Amino acid sequence: MSKKKRKSAEQHTDEVLSELFGNIEDVDSDIENDITELGDMPDDDIKTAEPPKKNRFFFGFAIFTVIMAVIGIISCVSFVSGAIRNIVDNTSLKNEFARFLLPVVANDIPAFEQPNDLPDSVKIRCSVWNILINKDISDYKVSLEGQYQIPEYDIDKSCKELFGSEATLNHRTINYGDLQFSYSSDNHVYNCARDLRYLNYAPKITDMTEENGVYKLTVEYISPSLSMLAEDLDLESTADKSMIYNVTRVDGKITLLSVDFPPSSYANGIVNTHG
Repeated sequence: MSKKKRKSAEQHTDEVLSELFGNIEDVDSDIENDITELGDMPDDDIKTAEPPKKNRFFFGFAIFTVIMAVIGIISCVSFVSGAIRNIVDNTSLKNEFARFLLPVVANDIPAFEQPNDLPDSVKIRCSVWNILINKDISDYKVSLEGQYQIPEYDIDKSCKELFGSEATLNHRTINYGDLQFSYSSDNHVYNCARDLRYLNYAPKITDMTEENGVYKLTVEYISPSLSMLAEDLDLESTADKSMIYNVTRVDGKITLLSVDFPPSSYANGIVNTHG
């Protein structure tokens, strides 16, 4: 083959290759670039060294310690709150009983086992004072002498509130000391003066126990004026005497069951158990 023909064939081959694959020089350049990029890529077989692991045990132990500390704080707060709540509840309950018993203690009633063992005069006095002290009396009519006109029905209701539903009354005029609760059988009302000077005692509950829903209260009898004076002087008030009161409290409703002398009175022979 002549040189001319050989040169023409080589040129034709180059043109065919150029059409199929592009310029050979460009292909060589691309191959070189690919080789360079492959050289820059990390070898999958070569593992990068991992940073040293943190001590997870101590981290978990720290979290556990914090959680237990929080639980301990919550338990302590709950315990203290419960103790304080019990103290507050006892004080609140004693005050509730004292308010309830004020009309009874103020009248210095005798000991009794059943409410109807009490004379009607005692039950009427306590019932009237329960209204005058603990009830809203603004709707009652007031006489020219400043006496409240209390319906007989309200006296009956007040008596049952104090002594229970079985307590009964025979209505009549009551005189004690210089005070009178006059009863009108025509109008079925009592004329009552609200003169707090005739309240002889105020109750102070010094001990309280509960068994089967019955509260046993040790009640000291304190003169109201002496009690106020002792409080002003920051002194301990002295009781004239003490009695044992048994009461129930159901759904917030208090009922007086009985009144007795303290055990010391029997032991010292103050109370004659033989009548």
